[in-house]
Order: sequence, then C-alpha cells, then structure tokens
Amino acid sequence: MHLNFGKNVQLTPKKSYLPANEQEVLEILDRHRGQRIRVIGRLHSWSRIIETDDVLLDLRNLNQVEPSTEGGAPSVRVGAGCQIKHLLTELQIKRLWTLPSVGFITEQTIAGAISTGTHGSGKHSLSHYVMSVRIARYDTASGKAVIQEVTGGVALQALRCSLGCLGVIVNVQMQCRNAYRVEESFHEYNLISEVSATEEANPLQQFYLVPWRWTYFVQHRREVNTPSSTLLFIYQWYRFLFLDIGLHLAILFAIRVLRWRWFIRIMTSQIIPIFVIRDWRVVGPSNAQMVMEHELFRHIELELFVQKSKLDAALEYLQKVLKVAGGADVRKDDQVFRSQIAQIGMTDALKKISGTYCHHYPICIRKILVDDTLVSMASPSRRDLDSTIDEETSFRFANEHWYSITLSNFEMKKHRREFECVCEFLSRSMSKLFGMRPHWGKLCMLTSTELRDMYPRFLEFRQICREYDPESVFRNRWAEELLTNEKQ
Repeated sequence: MHLNFGKNVQLTPKKSYLPANEQEVLEILDRHRGQRIRVIGRLHSWSRIIETDDVLLDLRNLNQVEPSTEGGAPSVRVGAGCQIKHLLTELQIKRLWTLPSVGFITEQTIAGAISTGTHGSGKHSLSHYVMSVRIARYDTASGKAVIQEVTGGVALQALRCSLGCLGVIVNVQMQCRNAYRVEESFHEYNLISEVSATEEANPLQQFYLVPWRWTYFVQHRREVNTPSSTLLFIYQWYRFLFLDIGLHLAILFAIRVLRWRWFIRIMTSQIIPIFVIRDWRVVGPSNAQMVMEHELFRHIELELFVQKSKLDAALEYLQKVLKVAGGADVRKDDQVFRSQIAQIGMTDALKKISGTYCHHYPICIRKILVDDTLVSMASPSRRDLDSTIDEETSFRFANEHWYSITLSNFEMKKHRREFECVCEFLSRSMSKLFGMRPHWGKLCMLTSTELRDMYPRFLEFRQICREYDPESVFRNRWAEELLTNEKQ
C-alpha cells in the first residue's frame, strides 16, 4: 500500500516494481500485458490521477542527466524518475545551466511534473519546454512492448501533459538556459490593481492574498545581472527559519492545537505579517530564490487557473466566499455577489458551507504564460486558438496568460472535510463564472464532463491517447472516465 503526500489518496497495487533501466520497463510491460499499468513519481499529488490497483511502476532509478548542445541550443536528456532538485544540481555542476522555469518546490520527478502541468511563476509550465519524449508502450501490430521517441507534432503536444495516459515515459529532452540571478523583495499592497502595476518591472513575481487581513504580500522577483548580495546567506536562513519553518509552526499551533476561529483570524491578519520583512532587496541564484520548502509540513491544496482579464473579479469573488465560509454574511448587502450565486444556481450550496470553515493560510497567486500543449492548465483557451499569430513558425498568442490561485490546508486529515466542501463549491462556481481550470495534480472536484469542456483541444488529446493506448492499459479508473466518449 502507498499513501500520497497529503494522505488523502491510497494506492493498493497488486504488483509493484522498481525497474533499473528501460529494458526492465519493457520486460515488466510484456509480463503484464492486458493489465492496468500506472506510474508514480514522488506522490506529491492530491488528485485521483495517481490511483492504481493493478500494476505500479516507480521509476526513481531512471534518473540520468545528460546535458547537450546538439543543434546549438542547450538542452538536457533526463530520466523520468529524476527529481527536479537533482536535475537542477546536476545542470549547475556540469554546465552552469538551469531550467527555463522553476516551480515552488523541487521534490517531484520530471515525468510527474510535466504530466500534470507543474509550473513556476512568470514563465510557461515545465511541460512547454519539453523537446522530445521517449515512451514505452505496446506496438499495435505485434503486441510487444516497445520504446518510441516522439519529437514533434500533436503527439508531442499531448505528451507534454499526458496525465499518464499514453504510456510509460522513460526520459525526456528539455530546453535549458544559462544559470541566472534573481532579485527578490517583499512588499504589501491593499489593492490587486497596485499589484498588477508592479508586474512589468517584476515579471517573475508571485503574490499572496492574506485571509482576514485581505491585503496582498508580493514577492517581487526579476532577473538581474548584478552579483549575489553580500547578505544572501543571512537572507536564505531568514527565509528558511522564519517563513518555511516558523510561520508554519505558528499556523499548525493555531489550527491543530487551539482550533479557535477568532485566534486563527488574529494569527493570519496580525501575526503572520510579522514574519515578513518588507523592502529587503536581495540578489541570489535563481535555483535558490525561486524555490521554497513548502513540502516540509503535510497539507493538501486546491489550485485554480484563470486568465488575466478575469483575475480581479475572481479574487474578489474568492474573498467573499471565504468570508461566508468563515461566518460573515456578505450576501446581505452585496447585490453583485448575490446575483452571481443565483445566476449559476448555487444559492443552496453556498448556504451549506456558510460558517463551516475559517481559512488559515495565505493564498498564493502566480502568473503562467500560455503553454504549447493540449491539456495543461495553461494551454490555449478557445479565444487564444482563434487569435493565433504566425502559427507555423512560432508559438505566440495575442490574448492572455493565466494565473494560478492556490489554497492550502494544513489541518489534520480528520478535520479536512469542511475545507474540501469549500473547495468543491469554489471549483464548481468559479469554473462557471470565470472559466477556471483546476490543477490536474491537486484536489480535482469536477466531473469528467466538466473537465473535458474546459479544453478546446481535448478531442485531439483523446484521439492521441487512443492511438498510443488502444487497449486503455495505461489508464486508471479516473482517467478512463475522463477519456470515455459518452456519446458512443
């Protein structure tokens, strides 16, 4: 039996394997032809996408890192089971390189990260930078397991975020770039418009909406050519001891020991801000500046994606829902909010979550550029597809990039039900009002039909899945339901 990081998904495979190389992967596939086969990374996912009850592969031994300048541009061939943190270290040591995009944490395997659209801030998701994929699957003619390399076309777009449904990814080739430095500083703003005004000067920034204070703490970030700061070492220890450790211990004490709502509100609005030093500008390597130790304390997450034009309204709506869940009656004097809820027929659903949950953790918002994929969360919207420019020679869109909005919950498993109910309400209502897409690897509360309708190229994705896996052996029950054509 295996448990995921959040202990909300249990895996009970009949057989588990830890292959040492590609040949062993092929042997395992041939041995279990006709059975359901799924692959896990580091289980840092909260959705049903990782479920399996038949054959399970753990590819941690496939972790080679091979940098290359073939074709004139830096790239790396990396094993599917290689953790991102190991990949970053090897690139730095061997070539003074890094990845074009670096996520919040680096615990995931590279295959797990790209298969669910993992991203950082201010760049495309990691999936966008995949140049080719080697995948193990069954040959449709002979029925034998084979390795196929996919280097372009719609198949590569599908494999860049495959949800594990096309076969077993054994390694990928990804774009790299020279290592660079990032200047970072924290500032507090009252309005989202003030935050947006700083984005052009700080394209790598991410920001946090603080519950019950309802202001924005912005982690301004931008690439610079200046040397690392003299006090970088002290700053890194400050971030680790005060933000990664101290802040979280304070939150855990409030929600797991005291559990008083009035204290949780005081803590988030008055105590948490004390941990943040404002206006301290520090320059350091991107691999250190862009990463935080968010995996040190067990939690679960909901992450929703919205396009730029709808971000302000979505964040205002989110605040109102969290206030209602925390016991406030914002519906009474807010006609716009009341109309929104009535418009989507969720008045009764809102009543059910009213006064049930007090949110306790800063809500993280990050910008993601549009991905050249079929179904990653930042893949093109219908409006994007209708306005593609110069499609044959470049990947550029005239319209909007995306923002992810992440709600984290650090309560014990037995106390999470109220948070999950709020997440379900937010997922369903915000998808209807703002076209929001949930992260494939986080809490995913929507039906398969609702998820399919969010992606204008989903039919293409489904067709590629059928071509690569006509017997549906690489899908679990959740993926099979997602890819089933209800009209057939």
